[in-house]
Amino acid sequence: MPLTAKHRKRFTLWWIIVFYLIAMIKWMQGQWLYQLEPFMFSTRFDGITWLMMQSGLHIWILRHQATLLIWDIAFYGFPLLYYAVFIRKPIAAARLAWIWLAVNWLYVQCYTLYPSNSIEAHIGWLLFPLLFCCSGMRSFYLVLHGLRYFFLYFFFSAGIWKLANGGAFAPAQMSAILLEQHKEFLVTSPGYWQSNIIRALINMPLTSFILYWMGLVAELSFATGFFTKRYDRALFVFFALFLIFDYLIMRIPYIEVSPFLLVLLYSHLGSPEGKYKVIGE
Repeated sequence: MPLTAKHRKRFTLWWIIVFYLIAMIKWMQGQWLYQLEPFMFSTRFDGITWLMMQSGLHIWILRHQATLLIWDIAFYGFPLLYYAVFIRKPIAAARLAWIWLAVNWLYVQCYTLYPSNSIEAHIGWLLFPLLFCCSGMRSFYLVLHGLRYFFLYFFFSAGIWKLANGGAFAPAQMSAILLEQHKEFLVTSPGYWQSNIIRALINMPLTSFILYWMGLVAELSFATGFFTKRYDRALFVFFALFLIFDYLIMRIPYIEVSPFLLVLLYSHLGSPEGKYKVIGE
């Protein structure tokens, strides 16, 4: 079945729904920029961050706390503005998406400079506006699959890293990671249900190591997506489970990456005009 304008509209709607569900969760957890009220920042070791820091934008925001809410309104309001334009004038919406892309890059760069979250967790917000910048169906199709290949690499490379650094061959690795990452949490909240799970896994290194390898296999399984789209639904399930267990065991809320799951759901659709076929299709 080829990708149609109806599929694109449905994909966009689902993406907007996921975005605002995540936005609501973050607001309830006090993680919007105005709720965090940052007073310091940390420097990342990458050229784009350093280039942006030369503008002094992040320092200006710290000095004018009232702008925090304005940044939040811009970031969380743009998807709704885009969709309102998209359902009436798709071409105009594609042009608007370029502004959306710029807003997202500035917001995420500033947001992750403050002690809030890693920029890797926000990679979806940085890249997905590129998809909505497409005015034609063929370009939408190509960028959609480009995001799919990036997502495959993003997750698969994490498994390669576990092999390269030797963690996959150290039976005490997972127990040590849990102890290092949660030591303060275990001391301050010893009776919490999540503390009990983590403590039990620390005391059972073999069980922890099995869970470590289950995560590793899930990550490495994404290599199949480079050759065929036949197993994308299975990869969808693997990644959804990974996100759940990553939060339950590691207390890492990578919910911002979840929009990439939509790419796996729509990857089975063919080229709008039968051209630019993807390998494995």
